[in-house]
Amino acid sequence: MLPTMREPRQPGTPSGVHHERRGSGAPLLLLHGIGHRWQAWTPVLERLDEFDAVAVDLPGFGLSPALPGGQPRAVADLTDRIEDLLDELGWPQAHIVGNSLGGWIAFELAQRGRALSVTALAPGGLTVGGFGRRRWWFLAWVHGARLMGPNAPLLRTRVGRTLALSLLFGKPWRIPAQIAVEDARALAGSPTLPMLESILDAHFTGGRDIAVPVTVAWASRDPLFGPNNCTVGELPAQTRVVMLPGCGHVPTWDDPELVVAVLRETVAAAGG
Repeated sequence: MLPTMREPRQPGTPSGVHHERRGSGAPLLLLHGIGHRWQAWTPVLERLDEFDAVAVDLPGFGLSPALPGGQPRAVADLTDRIEDLLDELGWPQAHIVGNSLGGWIAFELAQRGRALSVTALAPGGLTVGGFGRRRWWFLAWVHGARLMGPNAPLLRTRVGRTLALSLLFGKPWRIPAQIAVEDARALAGSPTLPMLESILDAHFTGGRDIAVPVTVAWASRDPLFGPNNCTVGELPAQTRVVMLPGCGHVPTWDDPELVVAVLRETVAAAGG
């Protein structure tokens, strides 16, 4: 099956996707999960000088405006906008690393032929059955951020971050206080819940013909996605599955060295 390719945007047409760019070398695209911002990749970016690395704010999060008309009808709508950014950067393809929803988008981009390799950290889109109690987990996450208020005093202490973020991170005390506070502030004003409802019962399909190296990295302390409730059956036969011990759903702050090692292995498998 040939990859699905869209017509590129006209030169000079902005994608509207805010992003942070670091380093030089092979193109590397970093995609965060729902409710987060590009800053989730901060400790990883610090270790990736050998790549031309771009960490994005997905549409509706951080400094990126929402999609025209509001929420996406499908993950494909978000993927369209990230593909626009690739065109804007002049990248026909890139090594793509995604966490949670970002991992799902990475699969979609690979399906379209835009990936040199894919490293998916606790990716969405692979769940078996309904979303069940995970819906309530997200509700608690968002409403908790709103209840803490714009200054989120609970997150300014090591103990507070440990108590408040232990379901999301394996080692939440490692997150700098100011980033944790700003994350909570951004989450409280984000379209996380309506966006979640629009994609809740969907799944990634049709990825068995992806030809590039794919790594799925589950996290041992992730209550949302893992080998017990997800399947890699829609991914290609060459998919490598690894476990990130001691890490939570967002492993970038928990063990950035391990995350970088896993993505470098995936890039190496692509000959990069």
